Amino acid sequence: MKILAIDDERFALQLLVDTLHKVCPEAEIVSFRRPSQFMEYDNSEPFDAAFLDIRIGQMSGIQVAIELKKHSPMCNIVFVTSYSEYAFAAIQMRPSGYIMKPYTEEDIRNEFNNFRYTTQPEDKNSDKLKIRTFGNFRVFGKDDAPLKFSRTISKEIFAYLIDQCGYPVTSKEIAADVLEVEDFDRPTSKKISQYVSDLIKDIENAGFHNVIIKQNRQILVNKEAVDCDLYDLFAGDTAAFNTYHGEYMIDYSWAEISDSAERIKSLGYKF
Repeated sequence: MKILAIDDERFALQLLVDTLHKVCPEAEIVSFRRPSQFMEYDNSEPFDAAFLDIRIGQMSGIQVAIELKKHSPMCNIVFVTSYSEYAFAAIQMRPSGYIMKPYTEEDIRNEFNNFRYTTQPEDKNSDKLKIRTFGNFRVFGKDDAPLKFSRTISKEIFAYLIDQCGYPVTSKEIAADVLEVEDFDRPTSKKISQYVSDLIKDIENAGFHNVIIKQNRQILVNKEAVDCDLYDLFAGDTAAFNTYHGEYMIDYSWAEISDSAERIKSLGYKF
């Protein structure tokens, strides 16, 4: 687990780091006294949790949380502060928790036990391409490294195929729903074919095969070749239920009105 800790008071920061080490001794803790240090931090590995003071100079802990969410959308954010008047503004960030100073070790431990997002243990699906649709759309390859796509549009087409849950679609449907192109002509057809080819190449270069299937001018995702939270949710998996917090593929406008989004709502999960 990777944890971010920020507090502009030296003693308070040291106390927070020491307490986090006691509660989660195996964690990697990255600490800063100034938000600017965090903004300059260069590491692509996302944070699993962040304990942030709210009043930390010119840039507030809430502003830090906004920037952090861009890099680590599934990060559990816990605000640690002496000022209760910031509670309403903090809640708008949908944090995992809000702790008032002075706190105890048990207060911190309680936050770990009630994190908004939970880390899933390794299982039999660990060798599959990992897809996460709750929140932002994310794809992870070997060793849980984010899969790199040569084209942004290819990634979006992959998200669309995942949303279709193994149902075959045509290039015309991709053009209408993803590219929002009404007139499906030959140049558009050739573009989509190239996007799909690049998508397949990206996935295969990452070491995963037979994820995308092309047959009879139709395209579909092989559900058996992926480990997907959406599919687990539809299968009634409790762990998938615990990781869903009202957000589904928020990167893409078409996902808000897709059949999968409507199915999630029909199961009683609200956006």
